[in-house]
Amino acid sequence: MTGSDFDLFHRRLRRAFAPSGEAFLSFDEGRQIGWGYDTQKAGSPYSWDGMRRGISARQPRVLFQYTLSGRGGYAEGGKTWSLGPEQGFTVLLPSSHRYFLPADSSHWTFFWFMLRHPLVEERIGKLRRKEAAAQNWPHESAALQAAAALFEAACAGQLRDIWSFEERVFAWLWETERELYRRRYPADEREQLLEKTRRFVLRRLERSPSGADLAEAHGLERTRFCRKFKMTTGQSPAAFVTAVRLEEALKLLRTGPKLEEIAARTGFADANHFCKVFRRHFHSSPGAYRKLVLKK
Repeated sequence: MTGSDFDLFHRRLRRAFAPSGEAFLSFDEGRQIGWGYDTQKAGSPYSWDGMRRGISARQPRVLFQYTLSGRGGYAEGGKTWSLGPEQGFTVLLPSSHRYFLPADSSHWTFFWFMLRHPLVEERIGKLRRKEAAAQNWPHESAALQAAAALFEAACAGQLRDIWSFEERVFAWLWETERELYRRRYPADEREQLLEKTRRFVLRRLERSPSGADLAEAHGLERTRFCRKFKMTTGQSPAAFVTAVRLEEALKLLRTGPKLEEIAARTGFADANHFCKVFRRHFHSSPGAYRKLVLKK
């Protein structure tokens, strides 16, 4: 990223907003979106309390606000974030927070959108239980580009129906979730841990290694290993071991061994246990899967 790249991005959003002015659209079933581009200058009393917006908890809204120049502030739970360029926040309204123009800030220029949609409200609520509202969002990231595309579509009057609205909103939501997941579980560390664990499981596949076995192989105490594995990969060691065993079972189902043999070779107690686990994961029996594969 260069400063000129971000300046161009800023000008692009300012031009998109200029013809439209702030607006608010309503769709059927209570779905709606509002948006804006604004500059607050030194001395402005700009300050919003997330519990005093006149918004009912029965009909919550999602707010995304992103700094284009200057500096703003965001406060929640006794902590305050300084929001410079390429930083923003995502919150549910109503909730206990405040965003404002700091006393020592010369100005704060930002774009924002506020929307209502049951699925988006639910997913953002789940994210907020894991992630801070304030985040760095490089303007070239897929998540921020999706936010900008939603803003520009709103400014251009392109959200003419619920389908065009949801197309843009969901694109922003999915990219936001994907980016925050990658930050929480960095790919290199995650893949290295998964691959090392996979190799260990495959070497002892017939007896299905326990959590203690895995912890010992990684030189850690069992509880500490399980915690590290969950934090790094987003899943438990037991769930991953089961997935590895089922991957091998799928290969064997294509080559013809009986279910009893497959169960024994992949660490399941017996054929019945194998079938129960297989059905729980794939919503199909091993026999039905085998018939489907052999028909192809």
